[in-house]
Amino acid sequence: MKIVSRNEELLRDALPRIPQSSSRSSLSSHNKLIRFEDISAAAFKIQCGVQKTPCMYSRLSKQYGMDIYLKKEFLQYTGSVKERGVLYLLTSLPQDQQRKGVIVALDSNFSMAVAYHASELRIPVFVIMSTSTSPARVKMCREYGAMVISYGTTAKDSQTHARRLAQENGYLYLEEEDSALYLSGLGTVGLEVYEQVPKLDAVIFPAGGHCGLLAGSAAALKHLNPHISVIGVESESFPVLQQSLKAGHPTEDQACSNHHFYG
Repeated sequence: MKIVSRNEELLRDALPRIPQSSSRSSLSSHNKLIRFEDISAAAFKIQCGVQKTPCMYSRLSKQYGMDIYLKKEFLQYTGSVKERGVLYLLTSLPQDQQRKGVIVALDSNFSMAVAYHASELRIPVFVIMSTSTSPARVKMCREYGAMVISYGTTAKDSQTHARRLAQENGYLYLEEEDSALYLSGLGTVGLEVYEQVPKLDAVIFPAGGHCGLLAGSAAALKHLNPHISVIGVESESFPVLQQSLKAGHPTEDQACSNHHFYG
């Protein structure tokens, strides 16, 4: 990923696109660049569907001798920041596709967000989970409004079955990936932090696995104030982003292992 430090603040996508024939979500027309205007549009469009979570002064401030604020995204309905990107993605789908429905695989925060918001938007939603998935997670997904189908013993089995059903029935198969729509939705976190914290010096984001929150929010923050430091933190034992930056392109681990840290 590359953030261009100028007023337009463009962010190039990190991962290559896969064509429509693969049954993955096809958003290539919205996937070239994101601008601050894209993130502002996302904020307006999703404002009634997600929480504007508080960014609260932390008791850690006294311990570390600086003003520290914590953005409480766990207060979203499904407990995940991914709702922002998912909601903007779903509301941007053509009406014809909204009528046909969407399908996801795996037990992940992304899938839960799709299940909840698709149901709220009256979009048919199907979630394919492996037979080893926790019954509590299956129940939760059904309570969000999704049709849950247990299939296969591995994540790969579930994904393959989901792609097959998408191809046969016209569903849109969604995966968490760096589409401009999804990143713009996640970037609304950066807008809110800038509004909520006076005299902002630095913002720290998780960077392990999928880096959409870091990328989208950085695009917003750097547009609003180029002097703000945006810091991504990842595990020393799995430094995928650092490896990708050194290589000059996403590594295979980053392309294939987005869910190591984001559930």
